[in-house]
Amino acid sequence: MSSNITCGPCSHVNTQKNAQKWCTNCEEGFCSDCEQVHRSMKVTRDHTLISTDDYRKIENIPVNLKCDTHGKKFDLYCKNHDVAICVACFPSLHKHCSDVISLDEASKNAKRSTALDDLEDSIKVALENLKGFINNRNHAMKNLKIEEQSVRKSISEMRANVNKHLDELENKMLDDLSQRYVNCKSKYGEVQKYLNKTEKEIKLLQEQTSQLKRVGSDLQVFLGTGQVTKLIHNEVQSVKSMTSTLQDYKIGFEIHLGITSLLENVDNFGKVKLKKTL
Repeated sequence: MSSNITCGPCSHVNTQKNAQKWCTNCEEGFCSDCEQVHRSMKVTRDHTLISTDDYRKIENIPVNLKCDTHGKKFDLYCKNHDVAICVACFPSLHKHCSDVISLDEASKNAKRSTALDDLEDSIKVALENLKGFINNRNHAMKNLKIEEQSVRKSISEMRANVNKHLDELENKMLDDLSQRYVNCKSKYGEVQKYLNKTEKEIKLLQEQTSQLKRVGSDLQVFLGTGQVTKLIHNEVQSVKSMTSTLQDYKIGFEIHLGITSLLENVDNFGKVKLKKTL
C-alpha cells in the first residue's frame, strides 16, 4: 500500500497531487482545491468527506459495494429478500418483488440501526464465549501437566523398590507416558490454536466494525453490518461445532499385579491409563 492517496480529479487530467480528503460516495480522494469544488457543486455538496487518515482505517474492511454477479454498484435494496441489488439484478431476479427501494433510502441512519447494535453484541458475546473456551483449555492443560507429573512421581517411587533388571522396562513405560502426554498436549494445542485464531479474527471484525461505525458512510455501514454479521455467525457456528465435541484426557497409572512378588517374570513396568471425558 502506498503512503499517499492521489487526488482523483487531478489524476484525471494527468496531474499528481496528494489527497487530503476521501469521498465515501465517489470512492476517490480529493486535494484541498478539488475538495472545495466538490463541496460547492449541487450534485456533490451532500457527499460525505472524511480525512485520508480515517479512510486508511476502513480501507481494507470487507464491505462489498458491488454485485458479484454483474460487477455493478449496488443501487437498490429488496426488502422481500433482504438483499442489496444492482440495476441488472432487478429485471432478472427481483422484478416481481413488491418492495424494492433505493439503497440510499434503505441505508439511511444505518449507524443507529438495531442490526448494527445486534452485530456489536454478537461480536462481544462471541469473544466472551471464546475467552471461556480458552480458559477451559488452559485449565485442562494445567491439570494434564499435574497428572503427568504425578504419574512420573509414582513411577519413580515404584522404581526405587525394584532392582536393575527393571531399568529397561521403566524406560519403556516412561516413553509410553511421554508419547501419550505429547499426543494429548498436541490435541489440546490444536484446539487452542484454532480458538486463538478465531478470537483474533473476531477482534479484527470488532475493530473494523467500530471504525466503520465511526467514519464509514451509511451505505458502507448498512452493507458492512449485514456482511460482517454473516461472518460472525459463521465463526460462532464453527466454534460451536468444534467445541461441542471437545474431549479432556486423564492420565493415570496402573501397577502390574505381580510387580512386587515376581519381578523376574514381569515384562512391563505398568500401563499408562488415558481417560477421555467431554
